[in-house]
Amino acid sequence: MANTFNTIHIFGFGSTQFIGNGKNYSVPSSELTTVQDVIDDVKSKKPQDKVVSDLHGINIFYGLKVSFMGKEKNSSFSIKFNEIDSTKLTALVNELISKEPTPTN
Repeated sequence: MANTFNTIHIFGFGSTQFIGNGKNYSVPSSELTTVQDVIDDVKSKKPQDKVVSDLHGINIFYGLKVSFMGKEKNSSFSIKFNEIDSTKLTALVNELISKEPTPTN
């Protein structure tokens, strides 16, 4: 996957933010068919010493790390960027790019 983004934030309150290539916009997560696959993939990487929690947010920093923040105490964790399923992430990135808002003048 080419570096098409800097950061993706998946917020538990229902929106996903895309930042990269001079762009910064949010899309309702309910409009994204691929976001749940990425959430499930990240949650599946939860260390054994962490508790299962509802999602507060996931931050995906290109080339660096992926951070899961849960709503419960001791539920947050990070994984290396290369641990995320690249096929699922690429699908999400492509879908986010396709949802880029049209500029208004």
